Amino acid sequence: MKYLRPLQIALLLSAVIFFSSFYPKLCMATTVQLEWRIISASHKKGGVDPRLQDIYRNLGAIFNYSSYRLINMSRLSMSPNQPISIPFSRNKTCVIKIIRVTNKWVHAQIQILKGNQSIFGTTVRLMNGRTLLLGGPSDHGKALIFSLRSFW
Repeated sequence: MKYLRPLQIALLLSAVIFFSSFYPKLCMATTVQLEWRIISASHKKGGVDPRLQDIYRNLGAIFNYSSYRLINMSRLSMSPNQPISIPFSRNKTCVIKIIRVTNKWVHAQIQILKGNQSIFGTTVRLMNGRTLLLGGPSDHGKALIFSLRSFW
């Protein structure tokens, strides 16, 4: 059986230490595809917007509304710490910022602004390809629902 010489062992250990220090960084995505939808939900009869069929079962299981209509939808490529602003009414905006990306999760901040004032804020973790639904307060029988899905 052949034995390793001290120089070979030192080189092997150095290589292991070098690559293990970079491995987590190599596995983390630098950009994330984020698909977001803004949905209007109502107790009035109206059915489900056909563009929401892929998440209708989840909407019905979580929220108690009769109709769901897609207001806005987009898929963007985002990098950490570069927020995007999504206007969804005359004076309201949703701001989404990726905070951190790991092998399993995307950590994001979501803020709703009315004018320049924050009226809602939360931090969420998204799994690759999974959908997160956030429901807003009901106002005159209607509510806004935000659907987020990330891909990397």
